[in-house]
Amino acid sequence: MAFPYKKMTEADFDAIRAMTAPERVAVGNEIASEYYHDEMPNYGTYPPELYVEVEDKEEISNIMAYCNAENIPVVVRGGGTGLAGGSNCKYGGTMLSIMRMNKIHPVDHKNQTVTCQHSALLLDVQAAAAAEGLFYPPRPGRENLRHRWQCYHQRRRHEGRPLRTDP
Repeated sequence: MAFPYKKMTEADFDAIRAMTAPERVAVGNEIASEYYHDEMPNYGTYPPELYVEVEDKEEISNIMAYCNAENIPVVVRGGGTGLAGGSNCKYGGTMLSIMRMNKIHPVDHKNQTVTCQHSALLLDVQAAAAAEGLFYPPRPGRENLRHRWQCYHQRRRHEGRPLRTDP
């Protein structure tokens, strides 16, 4: 992708809205400031021109192909808990959030595995395994537990889903 990047236009916004549900797309001042930074503020805060929440790989593929063809930079954002400044759109463009890609597929008892999407919360994976009589060993350390619960509650509130109260 050649620098300088293209500044997004209304036609670009409309094209991306057509690739996904329009209610999952925010533009300009509609984008909540919490979505364009991570937990390391030292790297600065750079807002995207467009924020989109994707739900599957087809949406990702279509948006990435479009942005590549139009020379629009893309930053992929997970839960925003990183410490490397990865959730910054220094050159504007699109912030592609994978936060909604959190589905957990049925437990494979034969292989004793759980397959889930990129943004499935560890607490939810553990609960899915426990519901099937299995134990998923990784558990957040006590030093990270408070932060992880804050992330869990933030995501659940964002999704409008019920909150668990037991760690």
